[in-house]
Amino acid sequence: METKEKGYQLGILGGMGPKATAQLYNRIIDKVPANCDQEHLEMVILNKCSIPDRTEALLYGKESPIEKLNEGILELIKLNCKYFIIPCNTAHAYKKDFKNLDKIIFIDMIEESIKKLKETNEDFYVLCTNGTRKVDVYKEDFFKYPDLNLQDSIMKIVTDTKAGIDCYERLNQIINKIDGNILLACTELSLYYDKLKQNNKHLIYDSMEILIDKVIEKCQR
Repeated sequence: METKEKGYQLGILGGMGPKATAQLYNRIIDKVPANCDQEHLEMVILNKCSIPDRTEALLYGKESPIEKLNEGILELIKLNCKYFIIPCNTAHAYKKDFKNLDKIIFIDMIEESIKKLKETNEDFYVLCTNGTRKVDVYKEDFFKYPDLNLQDSIMKIVTDTKAGIDCYERLNQIINKIDGNILLACTELSLYYDKLKQNNKHLIYDSMEILIDKVIEKCQR
């Protein structure tokens, strides 16, 4: 694929949810080694919150998000973005149906997280939505899931966080009930990553943080 001379280094297909998208943007800004405005990444954020709920579609056969996802990809192509990312783990369940990937480079959060965690030679509990769990987005032997009672509590934390409720204490209590390493595999849970890693004995990785590192590696001028 030819390198575009004009346009944006990065397109973010966000809105799943908006607060997670905002967190992603702020964390990219914080991690880019820039000393002035001009050294930051030029990027586009599509806060496409009209994308149907991914878990509702996967679990209950409700409206599929793929049409809106592909609409967003096309919008980023029209804006001449070289790379794009989707800060939603569950949306990656639809990757095989993404269109126009010959015209824009997709940085896959799931693939990057798997590569990173494989390097540790450790097992990890995946904290995610019910949709991500149902289709087993993280298909590797070193991943496992919490018991179903904890899974229900994790899903409630995701939906409450989307509604603007601070769920840090509840999430921390869940993690303390799990005997093992943790992957935060929902970008709503990523909102609590900084605080969790400072105040928890567990080895905790965050899919959003892994994605950010890869974005800076690929997009930094």
